[in-house]
Amino acid sequence: MKYIILGAGGVGSYYGAKLVDGGCEVLFVARGEHLKALKKEGLKLSSLNYSFEAKVQVSSLEELNQKEIESTDVIILAAKSTATNDIAKQLMPLYFTCKNQPYILSIQNGVENEEILCQYFPKQKVIGGLTRKIGAHIIKPGIVEVAGSAVETIIGAWKKQIDDENILDTISADIKKSNLKCEVVPDIKLELWKKLVINNGVNAICALLHVKTGVVMQHKKISKIVYGLMGETAIAGQRVGVAISKKDIDAMFNLISNFDSIKPSMLVDREFKRPLEIEEICGVVLRYSDELGIDAPYTRTVSSLLEFIYAQEVSFIKKEF
Repeated sequence: MKYIILGAGGVGSYYGAKLVDGGCEVLFVARGEHLKALKKEGLKLSSLNYSFEAKVQVSSLEELNQKEIESTDVIILAAKSTATNDIAKQLMPLYFTCKNQPYILSIQNGVENEEILCQYFPKQKVIGGLTRKIGAHIIKPGIVEVAGSAVETIIGAWKKQIDDENILDTISADIKKSNLKCEVVPDIKLELWKKLVINNGVNAICALLHVKTGVVMQHKKISKIVYGLMGETAIAGQRVGVAISKKDIDAMFNLISNFDSIKPSMLVDREFKRPLEIEEICGVVLRYSDELGIDAPYTRTVSSLLEFIYAQEVSFIKKEF
């Protein structure tokens, strides 16, 4: 099948490279200096047990045309959750000119991207997904570094209605041919919330403290705060009918405790002074907790401190220049 990787940053570039190696046709959609480097030099990607270096098909979102979209089977959206609305608005007019409309698979952070996509595109074309046990970041335009050697992918129909009931198995087969694990599940919403348990647990607190996940998980007192953050996420999920048990929380806690120590996305974004996914990760927990009439003190404290400190940093940099 043919894929478009829409948001070929760290994770997107990794999946694109693996799909290319698995024999798929892939168009990488990037922006800025990374886009320029990909066009000029190609993609260089390295991890503990995998490397990729080759010229790839590259485009910007603005350069995409009807022919490219019509000939594509699946658009994999791997951009930051902060950009989902803007990307959907920009892509929608061109998408609806196509007779053959591709599926859109989100592998982004957060639990609301699929609902946003359903506001712009046919619900039967939206597929939910997540990737875990991976940390991938652009360390220099055109160069991506990856942590994680047992990357897992989970996908599922968002509204349980899909044009082609075989498409999920076909996508899964392509991912598996790329030597990655992939599972098709009946309730992708639950799996996304389980990942949010991890993300809300470690993402913001690592960014706040400027440390990798291993540091917070190995610290006796701070790891208890992580567990509290995870518990608040599970409770917030009740607002949208997602039931996450203590057993699930313990499993997610153990998963991140035993995983490679990595820099979560918010920490990397803070280092590069990019927008942070605070609202998309922590804000969801706070919003749904408020709607349930309860507080989420761990999440409120960590996210508020990070937001305040980061605003000061960005403001200082703007003044300097």
